[in-house]
Amino acid sequence: MPKIFVFLMVFVFCFTLWPQEAPEEEAKTDKATEETVAIENGQKEESAEPATETEQTEKPSETQAEETEQTEEPAENAEESKETPSENTETPEKEDELQDGQEFIAEEEPVTDAPLVKIQQGKPVKYFELYGYFNVANTFSYNMKLSGNNPYMTSRNTINKVVTDETTGEKVTRSTNEHVLNWAWLKLHLEPVINIAETMEIHTKLSIFGNTAMGADNYEFDKKENGLLRDAQLSTSANIVFEGLWGVFDTPIGQLKVGRMPFNWGLGILYSDGNKFNSLSSGNYLDRIQLTIPIMGFKLIPAFDLASTGLLDKYHDYFIDASQKDDGFNVSLMFTMQEDDPAVLENKILNEKTVVEVGAMVMFSWKNTVSGEWTKSEENDGYVEPTDDHFVDPDTVYAYTGQGAKLWKLDAWLNLYYKIFALKTELAFLTGTIGKVRLDDGREKSVKTQMVGWAVDLGFRVIPKKFHIGLLTGIASPDDAEKVQGDSWSVPGNSINNSSTRSDRTVENFRFNKDYNFNSALWNQFLGRFTAGYYASLTGTYFFLDDLKGYLGLTYTMALKEKNSLGGKGLPNALEPFIGIDYANKSGMRTGLRYQFGVPFSGLDTDEHDASFFHYLNVYLGVVF
Repeated sequence: MPKIFVFLMVFVFCFTLWPQEAPEEEAKTDKATEETVAIENGQKEESAEPATETEQTEKPSETQAEETEQTEEPAENAEESKETPSENTETPEKEDELQDGQEFIAEEEPVTDAPLVKIQQGKPVKYFELYGYFNVANTFSYNMKLSGNNPYMTSRNTINKVVTDETTGEKVTRSTNEHVLNWAWLKLHLEPVINIAETMEIHTKLSIFGNTAMGADNYEFDKKENGLLRDAQLSTSANIVFEGLWGVFDTPIGQLKVGRMPFNWGLGILYSDGNKFNSLSSGNYLDRIQLTIPIMGFKLIPAFDLASTGLLDKYHDYFIDASQKDDGFNVSLMFTMQEDDPAVLENKILNEKTVVEVGAMVMFSWKNTVSGEWTKSEENDGYVEPTDDHFVDPDTVYAYTGQGAKLWKLDAWLNLYYKIFALKTELAFLTGTIGKVRLDDGREKSVKTQMVGWAVDLGFRVIPKKFHIGLLTGIASPDDAEKVQGDSWSVPGNSINNSSTRSDRTVENFRFNKDYNFNSALWNQFLGRFTAGYYASLTGTYFFLDDLKGYLGLTYTMALKEKNSLGGKGLPNALEPFIGIDYANKSGMRTGLRYQFGVPFSGLDTDEHDASFFHYLNVYLGVVF
């Protein structure tokens, strides 16, 4: 285990055990002692009431709930309580008893070490809080395969049929080439928060049916057993997916977070948590130790990430890290100055106050000089990848090849709100090495990377609360290789030429985060991560009511180099008009629809096919809580 990781764990342990409440407990003990002495000396008993209030704040949340219910009785009961004397009205008798001090001391509860219940604005917060959203939607697409040019719509799930060739008369198998693909899905996204104490919280995120299409629960071919004859959907897939789990601890110098937590930075072109209503994505999560230190209005945030453990090994009935030599790590330092409360920020914007928010991040990622990403089988001399589930195959001997990855990520963002204008921008730059490639002569050479991505979000409230105009634009650096725009999360684009000499060993095309949405069905729904190109999206939004708005817009995308396009035959990708309507009330209800179609250009054409029109329609209904 690396020394830096051991040091960080000791650091976390020390801050967890820091005696933050000791001064308050000592003060309470001294106060109770003074009250007891005062009572024994026959002094006034006015301090008994504050002591009772302190005891009430230290009671469990269930007791507080009962007391709250008692204080919120109907008016009839309140009037009866005024007419009927209570125990507290027996002041003379109590005073006679307190002269000796014996009775009061016997009833006094001892000071316990139980943590204080979290308090906000003088009111106790619930021990358990629950946030999230429910969403059910239907997606309709036409020509999602882009006339056969979409590299991610593979033919293995395409329905084929045997027909007779009109020319030769022979039986041939041809694809039915379904143009219409339509499916429905539902999702319940939950974000529970457990308030352990005033200084400790536990957060988690999970999705129910987040990756399940309605009508099926797995990737099975339709057959008699699971077709029309079955009575209900099968439960053979992971319908409950836990995405994050982390703890939050208040320390003397700042807020400490430990665990697997979502990470969103700036506009989200580099890191995005994907936590959006009507989205199937889970976003970016990092296994991180993070400390947020507030300093004079801004925040300094150092963090350490266990980016990857590499291969896993089956040990007894659980899995362990098979090797420390293939682990990957991140260490970062972030600086932010922003408004933490969205309601306060929205109020400032509506009042046309000038607001400036900034953020900067430096992240260094590295892996050791050896890596377990490639294996060499004893049966042949060819190199094979590890098994799909990333577990070690006991029948395979793993040969570690040189990796030595060292990558720097520099990112800065700016949000400016001035009167009726809004400007948001983010600039990201990546440089370093991301591994090695084996040449035909057996030598290993480092694969370098230098890439830049930039995005801008402009807003103009022409008529506040009535008509707004927005512009999204951005650029991703190109590469010298061919067809690099064919890129997705699971199938990275070919950024290194497949020549025998492999002289191109530099990856230069910046990949936008898969969850960064810029109003393009072509990229956000069909192809995946935007890369090696330029985009611009203009939108006009009209508010019919405070809860009801309609919008109309146009998106244009293109490659920066002709050979970078999907088929390597042109620069422009497509022109995509879109229209939609959204309804969102204060109770949390959300519903709407969005339609977008695309006019393809030469950038989507290949030698085999010329792409034709494509369509996308989404209808959704849900609630946010």
